[in-house]
Amino acid sequence: MEAIELLLPLALILIGARLVGRLSQRFGLPAVLGELLAGLILGPSLLGWVQTGEVLNAVAGIGVLLLMFIAGLETDVSGLQRVGKPSSYAAMAGVILPFLGGVGVGLAFGLDTATSLFLGTALTATSVSVSVQTLRELGRMHSKEGLVILGAAIIDDVLGILVLSVVLAMAGQGGNPLLAVGKVILFIPIALLVGNIVVTPMVQWIHRHHAREAGFALILALVLVFAWAAEALGGLAAITGAYLAGVLVARMPEAREWVVDGASVMGYGLFVPVFFVTVGLTTDVRSVMLAPALTLTVIVVAVATKGIGSAIGARAGGCDAREARAVGAGMIARGEVALVMATLGLSSGLLNETSFTVVVLMTVVTTLLTPLLLKLTAPRGVVQPAAAEALVVIPMAIPVENV
Repeated sequence: MEAIELLLPLALILIGARLVGRLSQRFGLPAVLGELLAGLILGPSLLGWVQTGEVLNAVAGIGVLLLMFIAGLETDVSGLQRVGKPSSYAAMAGVILPFLGGVGVGLAFGLDTATSLFLGTALTATSVSVSVQTLRELGRMHSKEGLVILGAAIIDDVLGILVLSVVLAMAGQGGNPLLAVGKVILFIPIALLVGNIVVTPMVQWIHRHHAREAGFALILALVLVFAWAAEALGGLAAITGAYLAGVLVARMPEAREWVVDGASVMGYGLFVPVFFVTVGLTTDVRSVMLAPALTLTVIVVAVATKGIGSAIGARAGGCDAREARAVGAGMIARGEVALVMATLGLSSGLLNETSFTVVVLMTVVTTLLTPLLLKLTAPRGVVQPAAAEALVVIPMAIPVENV
């Protein structure tokens, strides 16, 4: 796509995101739901005015990285450490049940074992970019359920990649599964250690020389490097690296406020709306007719197993019933993580065109449902700080101050 060919689609995306997002708010729903619906309206499902492409997808990719970087900046690390137990339990149950459910659906519909295993793997994915935006709009980012969702999502990412590595190895499509597991387990503590060494002197230099504009460019470069390293070196989603970069920068009070301001203007002014609209552009809902029974079954199983599994895990970890329901709702969206898995499955031959379309439709529907369910389960209100709880030893529970 030429640069000039991108101008009008971007204008339509931004206008549609703002108009439909505001309309969504008028009905008491999160603006992010409107942005997702704008993609369905502008894309092949309805008007067909905007098509995705490599450049547009790249802009959307920057948007999700900025969104998770901002989430990291706004994360209460001490609070995140205190919810290690419910986060761990929610993540584990939220991976096991969807995996079993996906495998069961695949076998029940006559898919071969390898495809069924990969379908189960795709259902383990969680992307909390939509949940993060919804929680911010509801003022619940620092609530107990908000912290549990963030912690569980990181652990879920690790567990999902482990499952993916094993399934690919079993199908003869992956390398040494032990090596992949080792990379995943070691990446987060090493990234925190290296980041701690780099971020502190960088921020101090920026603060000492009052070079905020140039300094913001350096911090953005740091986010991109962390995102690249998470995927290329750790085998994790790039958003995990962006989130870790935000957590590290947030530890420097002299930088946090102006970095949040800069990232918010850049992200919410352009890149983040493009990401959410692009999610809606990626699918044509009419393609559900390729395999209607399989599609509907996969969607129902995806929502039920992830929501119920995560909620049960959070409840077992010490959350009350309302908090557990909110955690379950916040973990339902599959987002870009499942799309990456689906693309890998298609390229490796473990998914055919029909099963690939089913996974994409499942991803879009679960992403659309998440803000609605979070609105019902995590309503606006006074945020109660997370109570101190026993800390489970997990990668995200490593005290950053001691790294």
